[in-house]
Amino acid sequence: AYAVASACEALTEAGWDALVARQQYLIDRVRAGLAEIPQVKVLSLFGEDAPRVGVLSFVVDGWNSSHFAAALSAEYGIGVRDGLFCAHPLLRTLLGTAPETPAECGAPSLNAIRVSFGAGTPDEHVDRFVTAVRQLVTEGAKWTYRTEEGRCVPVA
Repeated sequence: AYAVASACEALTEAGWDALVARQQYLIDRVRAGLAEIPQVKVLSLFGEDAPRVGVLSFVVDGWNSSHFAAALSAEYGIGVRDGLFCAHPLLRTLLGTAPETPAECGAPSLNAIRVSFGAGTPDEHVDRFVTAVRQLVTEGAKWTYRTEEGRCVPVA
């Protein structure tokens, strides 16, 4: 309870308007960067102008979401989540797909990738993320990956 109260106090002191403005700035920056990569499609239920927090889900044409997430982590040190995010019906609607069995690493999958960021995320982290996505799309993964228990993992 003390930690939650302290967090609320810190957020109030920072100023809600400033935090909302920073969050919107980061959302716009990530969207703009991903929009420059034709193979990336940002998923949105309500459109770009709807109020939102710093979370964007996307797919990359020709990539298995688990493979893409593993490569971002292993090769660039960037953590994202992949899958259906405990929102299977919603993601299936956004993706326009039926349920599937897990794809082998390297095979395209019908899941998504989710990146999240907050008011404390530095601009350079956003730039690093967008650059990593662009490099993976244009150059491919540099490491070798295998499927292990339904997940793509780097080969040691």
